[in-house]
Amino acid sequence: MLQVHLDKAGYYISEAKDAETAYKILEGKSFEVVICNIRKIGGGKILEHIKERYGTLPVIMLTGSADVDTAIELMKKGAIDYLTKPIKKDELLIALEIAVEQKRLLEEKSELENKNREYQHGLEQRITERTSKLEEAYSQLKQATFDMVKALSGAIEAKDPFTKGHSYRVSQLSVEIAKRLDFSEEQLEILEYGSLLHDIGKIGIKETILKKPARLTIKEYTHIKRHPIIGEEIIRPVEIFRPALPLIRNHHEHFDGRGYPDGLKGKEINIFARIIAVPDSFDAMTSDRPYRKALTVKEALS
Repeated sequence: MLQVHLDKAGYYISEAKDAETAYKILEGKSFEVVICNIRKIGGGKILEHIKERYGTLPVIMLTGSADVDTAIELMKKGAIDYLTKPIKKDELLIALEIAVEQKRLLEEKSELENKNREYQHGLEQRITERTSKLEEAYSQLKQATFDMVKALSGAIEAKDPFTKGHSYRVSQLSVEIAKRLDFSEEQLEILEYGSLLHDIGKIGIKETILKKPARLTIKEYTHIKRHPIIGEEIIRPVEIFRPALPLIRNHHEHFDGRGYPDGLKGKEINIFARIIAVPDSFDAMTSDRPYRKALTVKEALS
């Protein structure tokens, strides 16, 4: 009776007289829906097999009136619907249409999920690759920046050989102090390149004054005191170095307010400038200068 109804409705049918035959048929062909008798061929076991092996394949259970509770339990386990015998043609065709449509929707959903997983995986790979390239580019830019800083620092020392290595030593000591104060990595970077550039303004100071072996006149000292302002003017157009501008301008300010160029005192002075003032003074005292020999470390610390 089922086959007559389904043939007339345009369905193609494969029949199985028992569970083993059903399994073989399922392996050999692709189906839209399975109609399974609960009692005659172990419908419950076939349902479990189908759900395990063919997840989106809908199963409609056939049951007698006495097995309705069993049919409901099987629906909870994955059957899409159940039909009570005797089967009514209209109910059968409606149930089949619903089952076929559900299979189509489930397959579309599964396909979309697979595509989404593939897209997500591809996206993650692209993000990882892009992040790696950006990190590499940033590392190269960072290295290029420090190379440029060292080159500028070297330009100062070429003009004043008595200060050779001064900026590097001041930078190393300043960073060590900042580490003891638990500065962040970003702050340490600013301090490192800023301290390497702290004397960049000496490029604008006359060599005769920088190399003078005797005490400076008031006029000469006034001239050399301009190097923090000149340094700030040189560095200001370079955006990447702007965080270091207060350090460059104010590294000769004194905590008591008697420094230059702005006469700042106490915490008015930028923290980077306050830090660098100490190694700057210490290294100057422990280095030979045109007008005096280096002090000992003990003398400098005193």
